[in-house]
Amino acid sequence: MYSFTEEEIVGLLGHHVTITVKSQKSNTVKGYLYTIDPDTNNIVLFDTIRVFIVMNHHVEHLEIDKENQLDLSLIDKTLKYESENKFSQEWIDKQRLKVFQLLEKNRIPFQYQEPVIHVLGSARVEYPYVATSVVCDNALIRKRVRDLLLQLSR
Repeated sequence: MYSFTEEEIVGLLGHHVTITVKSQKSNTVKGYLYTIDPDTNNIVLFDTIRVFIVMNHHVEHLEIDKENQLDLSLIDKTLKYESENKFSQEWIDKQRLKVFQLLEKNRIPFQYQEPVIHVLGSARVEYPYVATSVVCDNALIRKRVRDLLLQLSR
């Protein structure tokens, strides 16, 4: 699809990009280019509040806006700030309580056995109690619990 040398990737970092996703051609993903993995060509984007990855095999088209660029030091500073402050013990305690409340509100059975929240008898929500920390062998249950936890980050 696309291939950049390492030098080209470095030159494109921080530029705003629009990615057209293969399965949803009317759907685009936008953000500032944080990096492109030179081995897999997976794209990592930053959108002022989060970092997300677009897998190479999902990319239909990649458009780079060379006029719109964000300073990488600003991205790094923002990400470092969040990583230093997001997972303080106070934040973890509040997040765990939010998960409890969300599960109770939706009448989803769970048990807490420190430090893991067991959901529906098969899924586990592990530290730090965010959508990406859901573990379950059943893909459908894992997706539904993750989707539910994503409500907390909105």
